[in-house]
Parts: sequence; structure tokens; C-alpha cells
Amino acid sequence: MNKIVRDEIVLAEEFRNKIEKLMLEKGQCPIDERNTLLVAYWSLSFEFHRGILRLIDQGLFGAAFALLRPIIESVVRAHVVLICSADDLTRLANDEYRINFQTIGAEIDRNFGMGDFFENFLKNTRLALHSYTHAGLLQLGRRFTGNNVIPNYSEEEIIESIHIATNAVFMANNLTTKHFGFEAAWNSNTEQFAVWSDASINLPLIS
Repeated sequence: MNKIVRDEIVLAEEFRNKIEKLMLEKGQCPIDERNTLLVAYWSLSFEFHRGILRLIDQGLFGAAFALLRPIIESVVRAHVVLICSADDLTRLANDEYRINFQTIGAEIDRNFGMGDFFENFLKNTRLALHSYTHAGLLQLGRRFTGNNVIPNYSEEEIIESIHIATNAVFMANNLTTKHFGFEAAWNSNTEQFAVWSDASINLPLIS
């Protein structure tokens, strides 16, 4: 693995650890069914992030890419649990809720005042995320280098996967700190995200 990818991993890990601490330092949060599910999705997104980075570090890119949809779904569900009906809340709690990725983005955007961010993101990525997670052609096509069965994921694709996962934990933390009224933590989360974004964007791309 080249230096640029390792640098991206280090930056993403440092950022994740800093923002995760913002929530962990708060200790027990007010508990009800919605809050319990929210915290569970928050926790799961951070564990997925750790898994993705560790798999990339080990060169297990197919497995890392397969976790991109679950980390995004954790963040989507974290938003859903705060705006859904009582019936859908029961479905979430009973593991019966199914996300419609074609419509949920616009619903989240509308309820959280996010313009068309989620709608556009899911529109542009949902098929790719599905393919990577469910052993589709995007995964199968990267099982070969020439005629040899050697995984072939480009540097740009690997870095993009790190960025997607790291944006996901930022969004999970942004939502959770804001929901619980941890304004200082919410502000710090945004500040740390800006620091990470600047450092990551400014890393020189090398082959």
C-alpha cells in the first residue's frame, strides 16, 4: 500500500477518535426507545468505520467496500428513527423496517433542512453500494488484474471509500450531538470535520 492511502487512514482514524470522544465523555444519555436506537446506530457506524479502515490497511479491499452500504444505512436509520411514525419505530425495533433508498433521501433532507444532500448522495451511490455489499459486478470485476485472480482496486477508489466512511461517522456524530443538545460537542464536531477535510483534501496524490 502506498503512502497516500496510509496517510488517509491515519487522518481518518485520528478524526474518528476525536469526535467519538465528544459523545463518550457525555456518559449516559436520556433513554427512551428512539434515543436507544439512535445511540445504537451511532455506535454501529463507528465500529463499521474501524472495520473499514482496518480491512483497507490489511489490503482486504473487497471486504472493506462491502461495509460501505451498512455504514451508510446506519446513518440513514439514525436519521429515520428521529422522524419516523410510531408504527415505523415499532418496525425498526422489531427489525421489520426496510429502507427505500429511492425515497428516503428526500425525506431526510426535508425533515432536517439539508437541501438535497441525502437525495443526491443516495441517488448517485445506492446501486454501487448495493453491488459492493451483495457481491455484484462492481466487486466481481475487481477480482482480477489482467488474467490473474488478484484484486484490483484503484488508489482513487480506496481513498473515496475512506472519505465516504469518514463522512458517515461525522454525520452520525453531528446528528447525535445535536439531538441531545450537546452544543459544544456539536460545534467541536464541525470544527474537527473542517480540519480533517482540509488535511485530507490537501494530501498530494501519488502513484
